[in-house]
Amino acid sequence: MKYWIAILCAFSICTGQEAGYIDSTKVKDPGLAWKLGAIPGLGQIYNGKYVKAIGFMGAEYFVVNRFIELKKENRIGLRNTYAWWTFGLFVWNMLDAYVDAQLSTFPVRRLESNNDIDSLKVKLN
Repeated sequence: MKYWIAILCAFSICTGQEAGYIDSTKVKDPGLAWKLGAIPGLGQIYNGKYVKAIGFMGAEYFVVNRFIELKKENRIGLRNTYAWWTFGLFVWNMLDAYVDAQLSTFPVRRLESNNDIDSLKVKLN
């Protein structure tokens, strides 16, 4: 009986440790992602978020291009607005790259639920 308990304990320890294993090749460096975020879209490419990278690159291109056009037209009010948009997108790009790198090892398993049990329905008889 002692052997069965020892085997059961050893088996449960071995299987429990494997569930929390994080592959070190998939861990992203948040410091590097933050630095790469200084160039629009590069931090997202580092994190493997290619569609998001294209979105950031396109948005930054549009805002900077519009800023230059408004500067040539001497429309100072709108030019300053687009300058703030440029700064906001720049900060958002860097923060997003940093957060995605931090969450690179976050488990992606979804919990399944039974809606009948989980709901707060009240049955009247």
